[in-house]
Amino acid sequence: MEVLLKDIRYGLRMLLKKPGFTAVAIIALALGIGANTAIFSVVDTVLLRPLPYDTPDELVWIWETNLPSDIKTEPASPPNYLDWKSQNQVFEEMMAFATTKPILSSGGEPERVTAGVVTAGFFSVLRAQPALGRTFVADEEKQGNNRVVVLGHGLWQRRFGSDPEIIDKPIILNGNPYVVVGVMPPGFQHPKPNVSQPPEMWMPLVPTAYAARRGDFLNVIARTKPGVTVEQARAEMNVIASGLEQQYPATNANWGVTVLPLHDMFVGDVRLMISILAGAVGFLLLIACANVANLLLTRAASRQKEVAIRVAMGANRARLVRQLLTESLMLALAGGALGSLLALWGVDAMKALNPGNIPRLQETGIDWRVLSFTFAVSVLTGIIFGLLPALQASNPNLTSSLKEGDRGSTEGFRGRRMRSALVVAEVALSLVLLVGAGLMIQSFLRLQKVDPGFNAGQMLTLELSLPAPKYKGTQEVIAFYDRLLEAVPQTPGVEETALIDHLPMTDNANMLGFSIQGRPQAPDDPVMDAETYTVSPSYFKAMNIQLVSGRLFTQFDKWGAQEEAVVVNETFVRRFFPGEDPLGKRVTFGNPDAPDAQWASIVGVVKDIRHMKLDIAPYPQMYVTYAQGTPRALALMVRTSGDPMSFLPAVRNHIWSLDKEQPIYNVRTMEQLMAASIARPGFNTLLFSIFAGVALVLAAVGIYGVISYSVTQRTHEIGIRMALGARHGDVLKMVVRQGMVMAMIGVAIGLLAAIALARFISSLLFNVSATDPLTYVGIALLFAGIALLACYIPARRATRVDPMIALRYE
Repeated sequence: MEVLLKDIRYGLRMLLKKPGFTAVAIIALALGIGANTAIFSVVDTVLLRPLPYDTPDELVWIWETNLPSDIKTEPASPPNYLDWKSQNQVFEEMMAFATTKPILSSGGEPERVTAGVVTAGFFSVLRAQPALGRTFVADEEKQGNNRVVVLGHGLWQRRFGSDPEIIDKPIILNGNPYVVVGVMPPGFQHPKPNVSQPPEMWMPLVPTAYAARRGDFLNVIARTKPGVTVEQARAEMNVIASGLEQQYPATNANWGVTVLPLHDMFVGDVRLMISILAGAVGFLLLIACANVANLLLTRAASRQKEVAIRVAMGANRARLVRQLLTESLMLALAGGALGSLLALWGVDAMKALNPGNIPRLQETGIDWRVLSFTFAVSVLTGIIFGLLPALQASNPNLTSSLKEGDRGSTEGFRGRRMRSALVVAEVALSLVLLVGAGLMIQSFLRLQKVDPGFNAGQMLTLELSLPAPKYKGTQEVIAFYDRLLEAVPQTPGVEETALIDHLPMTDNANMLGFSIQGRPQAPDDPVMDAETYTVSPSYFKAMNIQLVSGRLFTQFDKWGAQEEAVVVNETFVRRFFPGEDPLGKRVTFGNPDAPDAQWASIVGVVKDIRHMKLDIAPYPQMYVTYAQGTPRALALMVRTSGDPMSFLPAVRNHIWSLDKEQPIYNVRTMEQLMAASIARPGFNTLLFSIFAGVALVLAAVGIYGVISYSVTQRTHEIGIRMALGARHGDVLKMVVRQGMVMAMIGVAIGLLAAIALARFISSLLFNVSATDPLTYVGIALLFAGIALLACYIPARRATRVDPMIALRYE
């Protein structure tokens, strides 16, 4: 321990003697270690940390899947769920849930809240205990016994002032009294990932109230029995699905089941992205290590005389290596400490930039696990960048080192080769990151330029939902929305108004199967389905969606008409009526063989729009008018002549003039929805670009440092060359050529590595090939230009050497 303390004190003195070197090394390491710490905190929270439930490895998500088509994760229908639950032998318990948005009238002004509608086993499957009261019991899964509610902790605090006597008190939801039976603790999380508005309360679901086996809206989670694997559960559920297929061929033919671990549902679509970011910061740390190793080699060359004297006085090589490694570890730990501070800021920045669909990102923080990782990385980093310089410096040539003391220390061929190899490695690694960033930037720019097929400018959107107790019949719902569409356009500056059930760019749609009259389907035929939207007749004009053929909806297309009308898009026509005129063809969403089947005629064809997301190609789409049987929840879209948000008070007043108790929610502009839909690609691109930019700076500094040191070492040689008649241009070319050879070797290796690694990033790109030649050539030229500048600055200094001074150089 005493020897170690001596090494630390001596190392500290040596580092403080060169404050410039020490500061540069610590900053370079802090950037690499800090970036790794920040991304590891995300990896730890999102990918590694167990879900916040008791024994979460036993929890699985169960989906329906249509075998002949691309439908792999379809929610379940209540009848199928009940059969799964009663027939399986592999699950300890099974539950199902959906969401709704009731109007809460208690505890303040009426407010639309998000509620989970759940079966009685919801909380017991998750093994979640309430903070107050109880959760649901099996008897409350029956019609007439389900007027109870469990509050979330946040809603209990916000609306009811943390009332400890809330249990057994009534609250008003959708105009009906519900009894509060429990309050969940603050740490309880709803199990559905990527939910922008998680439920703040839970209400009982009555699955027996639904008879349709293709009414798919339930999310199903089960807990496996101890010792049962996911594969065993999947095999048994497939047997059950086969039995249901034989029992109900009209609805269950070709429908199977897939079972996935719940953790996979949370991280499945972000695992690759986070892994790529982790790889990027790993490259960044290696670049920082190479940079600091070069600095240490430079410093080791200047300490040859010191080391030679210590060897001559009896110090063995192991003793010298330990001393030099101690200095490297001190640098690394200092870089780790500063990097932890940078990581803290970085995590806060990532939370602020959170695109909203990265699960559990808001839980990310710097805890003991992350700090342990930082310490381990710091120690490993210190060994990686310190070992080679320590081995190099600890084996001096005593004769030359002591003899050359009159002219300054020199660096041998092996040292120069090692420094050049490190620069080549820096350049290659940096180029890989730059190519990745270039591809992602190009992809994001192309995504932003995608034409969605509609005009998103100057449009206000907000959502409404009419409670059943107040609006009992279809005609009452239609009448409210009719009056709303008449009232809002009276506001000066309002140009168009429209209604739709699922707003564009919200990654949400009704995927409905249908049949075409005169086209019976064989059991093995793929399911015919389409995104189906309920709209007002004014929707197409308000969104500037062009009519291709036929007509749009009119005031005569309403509930009770002799025949309903539908409008379809061009993709629908290409897929289901290739080479045919679709106008007048009839479709039904129900059983085509039923005597009471309701048929609708295709009356118009409109241009394709990208409704789900900009990076999702148009899918077959069908539109029906809200007056043909409106849903209670619709979104109001208001096109304005100015700032859309400035029209919100007037629109709200129109709504309240029709119903003073009607709350509005999810108030956004269409441009905000567009921006939110591409937030995750933008987030990925920004982070990757920052890492690539830091890598570029470190690589440029590395090239500059090597050339600058070379100029210093060759001052005597340069002086002789100039004294013998060498021109400034000759010296400039000689020095620049030395640096550019290293840079170009690194660029070549980096391009080959980028091509080899391109497949890992391809799934994150939009309309850009992972081997896009323009990007590779452009990045290579950019790097060559940066490298040329890094070489030119010290080369220019070399041309200003005075031969007389250089010949006296020590």
